[in-house]
Amino acid sequence: MSRTVLVAGTNAGQADLIRHMRDRGWRVVGCAPVAGEVGQRFCDMVEPVDITDLEAMEAVARLHQVELILSVASDVAIRSVVALSERLGLPHFHDGAFVDLLDDKAALRAFLAAHDLGAVPFRRVRAVGEAEGWTQYPCIVKPTDAQGQRGVERVDAPGALAPALGRAMAVSRSGCAIVEAYLEGVELSCNVLICDGTVRLRVVSERLVHSASGVGLPRGHLVPPVSVPIEAQQAARALVGRILTALGHPDGPLYMQMIVTREGPRIVEIAPRLDGCHMWRLIKAARGADLLGMMVDALTGEAPVPILANDGEGAPADRDVMALMFQQAPPGTVFDSAAFRPPDSAIYHEHRFADGDRIGAVNGTLEVVGYHVGPWS
Repeated sequence: MSRTVLVAGTNAGQADLIRHMRDRGWRVVGCAPVAGEVGQRFCDMVEPVDITDLEAMEAVARLHQVELILSVASDVAIRSVVALSERLGLPHFHDGAFVDLLDDKAALRAFLAAHDLGAVPFRRVRAVGEAEGWTQYPCIVKPTDAQGQRGVERVDAPGALAPALGRAMAVSRSGCAIVEAYLEGVELSCNVLICDGTVRLRVVSERLVHSASGVGLPRGHLVPPVSVPIEAQQAARALVGRILTALGHPDGPLYMQMIVTREGPRIVEIAPRLDGCHMWRLIKAARGADLLGMMVDALTGEAPVPILANDGEGAPADRDVMALMFQQAPPGTVFDSAAFRPPDSAIYHEHRFADGDRIGAVNGTLEVVGYHVGPWS
């Protein structure tokens, strides 16, 4: 008899996980209040339940006698996954206190500052007036606990700060925002998997971002990085190592974003989950390691979890550079696949919409309609 997993969320970010668990022979029950999301076509059963409603989620878990509750790509979903797994005594990574720390951007900033881990000047704002006296411009305003780049803005002058804070607080679950120093430099990401206290995978990638349409919106990722000197990459890896030590090497996946500034790498975000950019496909193409499969193995014990011998060190000239590139379009437009064909060199490609679908809003600026993985050119 198949084992049953409950997946919190059924959007494109969860579709990879749902398909992976089906391929393993698990029965997949998806939870999502929105009908028609792409991941639902791969589920054995979909329950129309809000993933933040723990009582309703618990009822679904007990009804289907699930042995595992999982999610990727979503901070909101991970909070529910951990809380419900703790409640039901099911295997899970991290704990509620750890998830709360990483979910609260201001609390994370304070933790990094307290441990001298590339601190960035910041201020938590619960009301617009609390930003009075902030003098560092340009700066970044963001909600303390939202994701998907919602409510994130660059502010260049004092007069624009209050309106930006109002917009950020409007999309924050807690109603709070932070203002922090603007960091100039190339963006890097680092995917980490820890099992039994040992780092099994740590891959640094370059995060390509749009310069005009949306602060921080990614347009792609590269493994290995091409715009960051080897010395700066090594400094970024060293910072990741110090952070892992300060956090106590917690078992499970971690996703870190950082910017390489003139003063060294600085952390933008740390999430207790796999990223939402399908980076496991890029890592598999570039390094031959299946991060998604390794994560599930670490949790279930279904197979040994290897250690990735080389986490991507070395100059681009020494190895092929692989890219994951997003196909994007403004929300509200009608999807036409003919306008989003993959390059001939792509080794993987998928669209998130069917022809004629109207593209919904997630970040409200440029929405991902598809992506492809292949050699960088």
